[in-house]
Amino acid sequence: MTNLRLFVVALVCALPLVGRGQNLPQSSPAAEVKQVVGLTEVKVVYHRPGVKNRKIWGKLVPYDVVWRTGANEATVVSFSDDVTVNDLRIKAGDYALFTMPARSGEWTVLLNKDTRSWGTTGFKEENNVLTIRAKPRKIPFKETFEISLENLGRNSAELLISWEKLAIPLVIKVDVDRKANENLDAAVRNAGENWRVLANCVEYCLRNNLRLGEARQWVDRCITLHDQQNAKNFFPFWLKADLLALDNDFAGAVKMAEKSLQFGLAEQGDRFIYKKVLEESIDFWKKRLQ
Repeated sequence: MTNLRLFVVALVCALPLVGRGQNLPQSSPAAEVKQVVGLTEVKVVYHRPGVKNRKIWGKLVPYDVVWRTGANEATVVSFSDDVTVNDLRIKAGDYALFTMPARSGEWTVLLNKDTRSWGTTGFKEENNVLTIRAKPRKIPFKETFEISLENLGRNSAELLISWEKLAIPLVIKVDVDRKANENLDAAVRNAGENWRVLANCVEYCLRNNLRLGEARQWVDRCITLHDQQNAKNFFPFWLKADLLALDNDFAGAVKMAEKSLQFGLAEQGDRFIYKKVLEESIDFWKKRLQ
């Protein structure tokens, strides 16, 4: 009986290596998390084991040993652009995500270029691309292993590896301004007679306080094209009003905002959702003239 049981266990462990001929539920189901950070897509494909009344750290997952960071196939993290992880640069691409848990202090997190392994089978240290040190933190009990992308900012996010009562945070940062500027340049260069493209570029610059000198030129070109096409849209004049107000030209800002309001009401009537905001801006700028 003992020999038969050992044979069955050995056979089951070997199955992933020879392939599956059937579609059956896995005890650690597959999962995928995807998030756009700035303009960069970050994706993680992994499997989610459960605690199932087992001791995890130091037993099921030994200390100071490379762990697949999940179950089944290697966990794979993908970056559509170059990023930094805990302030260490890494090129765009797909990487296997391994960890080495520590009894105390920082863990070692490894990004490895071999993404096709089954867990740590065939893991080779020379394939490591990045070695990261990360300090775990305590969390409320989590039965099912999870990798999530949290605390999303304009140019950063936190990749959080969570299981049992521990979480490992990795801070991912992207160079959103470089890519946004490239996209702005291309959009303005190729805008042609499309005033809406120019308006969107100006709105982005206003919202992020970027390239305002160029935005002033773009909005004038935008309004010229808008008027030539007899478009009668509120948006370009609102943008122009905001830029004039930044220059303390409140008389000009009021004039442009009133024109924006006029076009918005003419097009949408009482359904014009920016009516109150524009009216409040006009009142505020008029007071600055007194």
